[in-house]
Amino acid sequence: MPDSRAAAAECSPEDAEAADVAVDHLITWQAVSDYFTHYRQCDDGAIAEGSSEAVIRLLADKWEALPELERIIAKNPLLKNWMLSHINTTLDTDDLFNVEKLAISQCPSSGKSLCNEIAASAHKAATSN
Repeated sequence: MPDSRAAAAECSPEDAEAADVAVDHLITWQAVSDYFTHYRQCDDGAIAEGSSEAVIRLLADKWEALPELERIIAKNPLLKNWMLSHINTTLDTDDLFNVEKLAISQCPSSGKSLCNEIAASAHKAATSN
């Protein structure tokens, strides 16, 4: 199976610099979606760690914004797997367990499938730490 990154644009030095700056502004799911659209080819190393931190902060601190994420994923389905991949072992275990708990106990009825995937990713990452 071909690597989907191979088909994506290469990360130029200019893109890497822009992605590094942009990752500090991922404070809404729309900003994450825009970042994903423009800079996913640069999502590696420290930039990827910043992306992971942004994803967990949105999930842990702004859980009520989950319906926004659902709407964005409906328009851009590739974002879901990218977002789930950023729920990983680079993150604080307490945050991971908190997100798992939120996904299980405070899931909007429209998002059961997404919540189950978030909970599973958070659990896997937390128990791998």
